[in-house]
Parts: sequence; C-alpha cells; structure tokens
Amino acid sequence: MSAHVDGELTPAELREVEEHLAGCVNCRARFAEERAVKALLRERAAMRRTPPVVRGSILAALDAADGADASGAGGGRESSAGADRARRFSIRRARLWAPVAVAAVAVFAFVILHGGSGPAPAHAIPPFDVAIDHYDHFDNHFEPNINSTSPAELSDAYMDHQLPGFLWNFQHSGYKLRGGRIDRLADGTSVAYTFYQGDNGSILCTFMKSHGFQPPDGEVQEMDGHRCYRYKGYSVCLSYPPGGFICILVSHRPMKEFMQDIADSEP
Repeated sequence: MSAHVDGELTPAELREVEEHLAGCVNCRARFAEERAVKALLRERAAMRRTPPVVRGSILAALDAADGADASGAGGGRESSAGADRARRFSIRRARLWAPVAVAAVAVFAFVILHGGSGPAPAHAIPPFDVAIDHYDHFDNHFEPNINSTSPAELSDAYMDHQLPGFLWNFQHSGYKLRGGRIDRLADGTSVAYTFYQGDNGSILCTFMKSHGFQPPDGEVQEMDGHRCYRYKGYSVCLSYPPGGFICILVSHRPMKEFMQDIADSEP
C-alpha cells in the first residue's frame, strides 16, 4: 500500500495491486487511509534541511556498516555455498539498514516537530477520504453484500453489526436505493455503505465509528445539525447520529443541489 501511494511500484506490480483493490473493499479502505495519512504529512510536515548532527549520524552509520562489511569479507571463502552467500548478504543488509532506519526516524521526528505548525482545516480528512474513495469505486461498479434493497432489511442488517439502523430516503429527489454493504476498516471496526443512484447522479452514505473525530474547520454550511463541505471537488455532508458514530454523505452534485436533496430527504 505504502509503495503504491508513493508511486514506487513497477508497471507489473501496479497492475496486480490495482486488480486486487478493484475486488477487495477492505484493502481499498486501508489504501484510502494510507493515502490520507501521507497527504496529511505532506500538508503538515514542511521540508527542512537535515540538521548537521543528524546528517553526521547517518554518515557515521553508513561508514560503520561499510567497515563491518569490509572486515568480514576477507574471512569468507570463495567456495562458499550460494545459501551461505545469500545469508551473509541478508545480514549485511540488516546491519546497514538498522542504524539508517534509526537516523531516518530522527529526521522524520525533526520535520514533524519543526515543520508546518499551522492548522490543516480540510487538507486531509481521513474519514472523508475513505468515504470518497469508496464513492468513486461504487459510482463505477457497486456490489452490495446485503442481499436486499428493502430499507427495513438493510436497517436490520446494520443494527445486527451494531451500526445505526436508519436510512436516508432520497426518493423524492429522484434517487433509487441500490443497496448496502457492511465491511471493516483497517482498525477492525464495522462500516456501512448505502448507495443511491438517479438521473441527477449518485449519493453514498457512510456510517462509521467517530473515534473522537471532530468537525473540521474551514468553509462549512450548516443545515439542521448537518455540516456541509466542498472537499477535493466533492460535496460532503457530515452529521453525528447517536451512539458515537459519524454519517458522511458524498456526491458529485453541486453544493446547492446537494443540500436541497438532503433537505428533501426523510431519514
């Protein structure tokens, strides 16, 4: 996941990962979280020149590893088996990268502590990113894992997984209930996705545990207890149902029309 987010995969690896993500909603959730975390780091951790003391530690670690490799190489026998050579190579790699990894952590900590200190209102909001990632996928191909489009049966299925049991009714705005999914996030908690589609576009409702999530600052329009945002080109509505959950509605609809759809609905 991390290598994919950083753009480090080969074309063959990228095809393999994308094929897996297309059919695995849990991995898509983890991928969205990984991407959101790295986006947040890019926003909050300003680039700084590595302090001389840290650069010195890195160079000293590399010199020490090279010296250890040079002293150990003389004692090796040219006729060693391939397995022994591979084992020694692995040991040298571990000896090299362990101190470098420690130094890298020091650099990372310095950047975080001395990097950008300003607020990050809507730059990277992981719950929004999870919802948007699934909305994009479902908008192209939605596969419910609850075998019903009955609101009552979907509600029962959600409550069976300790999730909020009420559903939005966007029928008056021309949307049809396509179905629902119950999956798990990377932390193991359940999440419910209810997908609506109509002539005007589509809406995804996501229910997940709030885990203390607070409404982000920035451009926001409030309506009947809901907070609506324009986030990364999407219209997003956030509300807090009882029980320590958050409800996130996502759509490509312009904000004015999106808020009207919400106002006309009957949750």
